[in-house]
Parts: sequence; structure tokens; C-alpha cells
Amino acid sequence: MNKNGRPHYLYWAIVSLLLLTGSFGFRRSADAHRIALPANKVNATVARGKPPNQYARLIGKLRAQRASVKSTKEKVWQPFFSVSGRIMKVNNEAIQVFEYSNAATTQSQAKRVSPDGKTIGNSKPSWMSTPHFFKSQKLIVIYVGDDQLILRILQAELGNQFAGG
Repeated sequence: MNKNGRPHYLYWAIVSLLLLTGSFGFRRSADAHRIALPANKVNATVARGKPPNQYARLIGKLRAQRASVKSTKEKVWQPFFSVSGRIMKVNNEAIQVFEYSNAATTQSQAKRVSPDGKTIGNSKPSWMSTPHFFKSQKLIVIYVGDDQLILRILQAELGNQFAGG
């Protein structure tokens, strides 16, 4: 308060700042701060946007075959591959998907896998069931199991397995 009993200008500056930033705990509506772009700007942004990754494309292709596909947030690290992978569920079965930056790297990683899938580089993984290795462009996909429907679905989208049982 100043000498006249009125709130000081600093008080009003702080109150104004709090109101502007929403720091009083009021929920701000997402629409209140949304900026409308002209249509030509929106289209330009989408056109220059990053294309869907191979993982996302695979999900779409598997769903087009009427498979139940769920992308999970689970990661998987296999010591014999140079990138970590992601887990997706196809008809409730776990599928490991490894996405590389280019097809050449994918090919070089795939060459490390023995025809039966039991040796990869210097590693001899202990699989819980039969491993099946597929590749396509920048992806290596591992399915460990024997569900014939899942194998047919993967084969239809990724081609014949390059290793495994």
C-alpha cells in the first residue's frame, strides 16, 4: 500500500501477470490459445512434415489385413542388433520391431543372423519358442512363436522370413 491507502502499482503488475499467465490455477482452454493458420500455411506444414515411420506403416498394413494390432510403449534391446526395438502386439502376440535409418544398415544387420536364427553374430540367444525373422526396407521383425495365422500375416506384409524356424 502506498501513503494514500491504495494498493501499490507493483501489486497490480503482479496480479496482471498472474492473470495473463493463468498462474491462479484456472484451467486454460486449449482453444483459447489456439492460433488459426491460413489454409495454405496448414497444407504447407503437412506437406513438409515428416512421413510416417516404417513402424507406423507396418501397423497400418497389418490392420488392413484385419489383424488386431496394438502399438505398445514397450522397448526391447537385443544385444546383437545396433538399435533398440519396439514391441507391438499382433493378435495379442508380441512382435519385436527394429527400425534402422536406412535399408543398407538393415541388410547388414540381417546378414548377422544365421539361417536357423539361433546364432546372431557372436550371440546365441535362448529363445522361448521358435524365432522367425522378417525384414523389409528399414525394418527387422522378430516373432518368437508358432501361431500360423500371425506367420501368414507377417509373411504377407514383409515377405518370406529370412531366418528362423
